Amino acid sequence: MRDFEVHPVDEHVGVVGGFSIGAPATGTVAENLIAAGAEVLCIVGGCGTLQRSIEPTDAVIADRAIRDEGVSYHYLPPEANAEPSPELTDRLEARFDDSEVTAHRGTTWTTSAFYRETVDEIEQYASNGVVSVEMEAAALFAVAEYRGVDAAAVFDIGDLLTAEEWDPGVEYENVQPKLLDPAIDAIHDHLGVLVDGS
Repeated sequence: MRDFEVHPVDEHVGVVGGFSIGAPATGTVAENLIAAGAEVLCIVGGCGTLQRSIEPTDAVIADRAIRDEGVSYHYLPPEANAEPSPELTDRLEARFDDSEVTAHRGTTWTTSAFYRETVDEIEQYASNGVVSVEMEAAALFAVAEYRGVDAAAVFDIGDLLTAEEWDPGVEYENVQPKLLDPAIDAIHDHLGVLVDGS
């Protein structure tokens, strides 16, 4: 489909990867998938955490995205929240409760400037309980809401940002592959599909 492939998991779910990072790429891929008939979208991506209590081997499930990028403003009014589908997010959380990966549900901060998270912003968002910073969730949620499809997002931890330090996470274990099965199971649950008799 256009410049990327959908790799089928089964007749109901497919995976798209390698399409770059950030809100514009995510918004474009989401639009193309929806135009091709997708009814449910879920990011399995990477983020930085703003909370020391979140371990590098944990995951973050976004239940709201702070809109500090540009794409969402082409889909939603400036004052609107960028939020995932509540039912799909609940199903995602339930699947992670039964998985080997500990997941933390909370607000994420979506930015388009990878190296421009300022100390003041980090302090403010961390003190307000924001759990992560990434580059895609707000765009996905806005496109999905505008187009009338369901969306959710789960992220692995790539680094730690605090007002005092940046831990770039070069020695962190890559747990992103462990996020895929619970996400696929949540989509199946959401679609009401029974897979392998489960």
